Amino acid sequence: MSAVSTEAQLRYLLQWFGEFSELQREDFLPVLVATRTGRQDALAGQLAALSCTDKPVSLFQCRIKLFNEWYPTWSEEEQDRLIKGVSDMDPEFGKKLEEQLTNGVTVNGDTNGIDGNTRDDEQENLQNNQFEIVDASADAENGVLEQVVPDNNIPLEIAAAS
Repeated sequence: MSAVSTEAQLRYLLQWFGEFSELQREDFLPVLVATRTGRQDALAGQLAALSCTDKPVSLFQCRIKLFNEWYPTWSEEEQDRLIKGVSDMDPEFGKKLEEQLTNGVTVNGDTNGIDGNTRDDEQENLQNNQFEIVDASADAENGVLEQVVPDNNIPLEIAAAS
């Protein structure tokens, strides 16, 4: 049992969240989601990513460690107060948190970055052979010609860092 009351723990975490940088908030989001949803396997992965054995532990890492010790001991009402508190402090974080609590954690690389389709959308299109077919004859009749460059024939220039 911690010597600090749960009310004080909640106040500390809300204060610390206010001090987190944008990157630290991004790191905290999956930890909070994993703890809230009881996904200890996801939480273990996040904690492993935060550990640095050859460097001293950062203040942020200490705060995450305390969060992981304190949060599971709280009542559901206290946990809800933390969720509401961080969402009120940073509405954008609150939206991401709600989305991930509802839909699960978004994994990097799940969206293709071109048209916003997810990997599942791409696989479904391939399985159903749904490809966009362009009728070039109508454009040619109207005097519009489009040059098509095959995907495998695009020049690529690589700049060397000095």
